Amino acid sequence: MHDRSLVLYDERGARAGEQKLDKRAGAVARFGDEWLVLADKQKHLGRVSAGAAPASFAAGKAAIGAFGVGRDDAVAVARGGAVELWSRDDERRWSTAQKAGGGRAAATAFHQIVVARDHVVAVGEDGALYFFAREKGELLGALRLASTDPPNEWRLVHVDAGVVVLALGDWLVWIDASTRKTVRRVRARAKVVELAADGDHVVAAVDDGFVQAFRAGTGEPRAALAVHGEAAVAIALGPDALFTMSSDGAVRAAGRESLDVATRVASPVSSIAARGGVAAVGDRSGRVRVVESSGGELRDVGALAGAEGVVGLSLAKDDTVIAAGTRVALCATPPYQAPRPIALRAPPTAFVADEAYAFAGTQAGAVDVYDLAAGRPVTSYALTSDDRITALVRLAGAMLVVGTGALDGRVLVVDVAEAKVVHRISPHDEAFGVTCLASDLRGRIVASGSDDGSVALLDPHKGRVLAKLRVAETPTSMAFEPSGRRLACVFADGTAAIVTFAQRGATVSDLGLRGASHVAWADGLVFGFKDGHVESGDRHARPSERPAAARQ
Repeated sequence: MHDRSLVLYDERGARAGEQKLDKRAGAVARFGDEWLVLADKQKHLGRVSAGAAPASFAAGKAAIGAFGVGRDDAVAVARGGAVELWSRDDERRWSTAQKAGGGRAAATAFHQIVVARDHVVAVGEDGALYFFAREKGELLGALRLASTDPPNEWRLVHVDAGVVVLALGDWLVWIDASTRKTVRRVRARAKVVELAADGDHVVAAVDDGFVQAFRAGTGEPRAALAVHGEAAVAIALGPDALFTMSSDGAVRAAGRESLDVATRVASPVSSIAARGGVAAVGDRSGRVRVVESSGGELRDVGALAGAEGVVGLSLAKDDTVIAAGTRVALCATPPYQAPRPIALRAPPTAFVADEAYAFAGTQAGAVDVYDLAAGRPVTSYALTSDDRITALVRLAGAMLVVGTGALDGRVLVVDVAEAKVVHRISPHDEAFGVTCLASDLRGRIVASGSDDGSVALLDPHKGRVLAKLRVAETPTSMAFEPSGRRLACVFADGTAAIVTFAQRGATVSDLGLRGASHVAWADGLVFGFKDGHVESGDRHARPSERPAAARQ
């Protein structure tokens, strides 16, 4: 958009046409072969097509604050504190202003609105995400997300089916509209200023001048493009190209193939467990390697396959490996030739085992318990309805520590003998869940990592937070040195560090690694990498140390 004109560009970014508008436009969206344009304080949308005068669409008695066009050209309109849905034929299907009782939205204006398959989702100026049934407009619920960025700076897009993505600052949050729960959180390289998405990619323009692409289905970061040298003020995804516009009106096009240039890894390491001088390493293909450390080098001593997409691993005292895949858990003793399968009730989102039982967290917020000797399920703990189980740690005695992806980042301490929660701890910032857990050998301290960029140290017996360390990135895997004095961390950007605890605080030592995915620590450090290889921590030079930001 340029002043009072809608300028059209071809797939190469070349100017292809121009359509004059009655007023200066503030927002525009594709509408089949036409365009819908919103002007400031206008009570209708302008319906624009090439060579024809703009026509009125979705006219009403109050000014329109925001609108969104669905994949089938249904149009959602936010008008004051009401939400409306309009058909392509300019017929209003429903309005929340006509709803009564529980069907009416809270008295708030809306900054953005999108149309998903079965829902209309809107960002309220009160900092909540509102969900309406697409069929009749009933208010289904709201999700409140804590963010220091004002809601008018948030960005909301529809990805596919019932999934929407919300950008808050430098965080991208995938949300299932059906359950009103977060599916995943991914951190962009800087604050997101504009957002576009379809079923293949989510593309963010960030304020450091880059445009960053992510896989829509997984959130996996892909290409990062330096397009204008400044933050793009508008972006759009077409079938064959990504279009971006700078503040001076320059438009550029990049082929869709350029968004997906990151190297695809066949079998990245997805879990590590260590005990003594032995470590078990699982990857996404379902292969589990058993390695032994000798003189700082690792050598393979066994392997098993069949735990498709290894989610979690444990090592028992006799070097028995318990590996959980998406459908079965395998229990194998040396020489690992005949693993015993245990059918899992649901795909695990986290996994841990002791000498007698295996514990599998699920997407539904439960922990299923399996008897290893009998090879069957014995019970299930229904712990949370807010989100999935993201991490598990089994302590000596009867304690199981459970990390959740709930919006308040809860950690639960469960007495497995009594089958009850004895402590509920919220050590992290609101709207950020737990990403990983680790405990020292004696189970006195549990470390909880979160995508708020922190590591919290917890006393699991008293259910309290001992300290909180701010780190530069999201911890994704952690392991304590057996003494409990040091903690190895792997971060979301593939780097790794050692946190050393002292009476006056803590220091963080960068290990200089790149591409790391998981870590375990027993007699020595073992790192797994996104390209599938494994390294001993003893192979790295002494790191440089820097102080960690800590607070009680």
